[in-house]
Amino acid sequence: MGRHLAVTLIRHGMTEQNRRRAYIGWTDAPLSPEEHRRLRGLRIEWPCPVDCLVASDLRRCQETAALLFDGRRADWCTSRWRELHFGAWEGKTFAELEAEPAYRQWLASPFSAAPPGGERYADFRARIEQALAETIAFAGRMGARHVAIVTHSGPIRFVLEQYAPDVRPFWEWEAPFAGGYTLESTIERWKGGERCISLSAVRSKESENGCGNGTE
Repeated sequence: MGRHLAVTLIRHGMTEQNRRRAYIGWTDAPLSPEEHRRLRGLRIEWPCPVDCLVASDLRRCQETAALLFDGRRADWCTSRWRELHFGAWEGKTFAELEAEPAYRQWLASPFSAAPPGGERYADFRARIEQALAETIAFAGRMGARHVAIVTHSGPIRFVLEQYAPDVRPFWEWEAPFAGGYTLESTIERWKGGERCISLSAVRSKESENGCGNGTE
């Protein structure tokens, strides 16, 4: 039957750059002050205890993990779970880029074109596949049954496209700030690249006393 392993993918909270809809793939932006206050009072309703915590090494993911897990440090932080690198477009908005031919070409063919000095989707995909494989192996060594990964919207969409039980293309998946999904499977199915057994959205609510939440 295999050993059960649930994987929860959580997007980081909102930054000031996110608020103005700028591209910040590898830009190390912090959470906005408003988002920091909001997440302090957010309680996640976990389907089972999180016994392994993994995160992107960028500040917005580190801050989100600490706020959602009462200051708990991630068991493993890695640059492999970063967003797509937008190269010369980092920090810029649609309005600032829309006149550039290269940008229009990328919008028309995001899976084949690449930002100037940035990352091709094929390279991003290979990186996230490696990040997932290494995370599954890491969780296995810890004897974990539920690993939470605090990452970015692109990696979440890719994993859902490849592993969710219901088949949907990349752009049809939504990844809300400080929200995400839990995929239930087994280590054997994860390692074999098989789709998961079940999928559920992360449920959360505002804490009545404004305090942070644990991992229950």
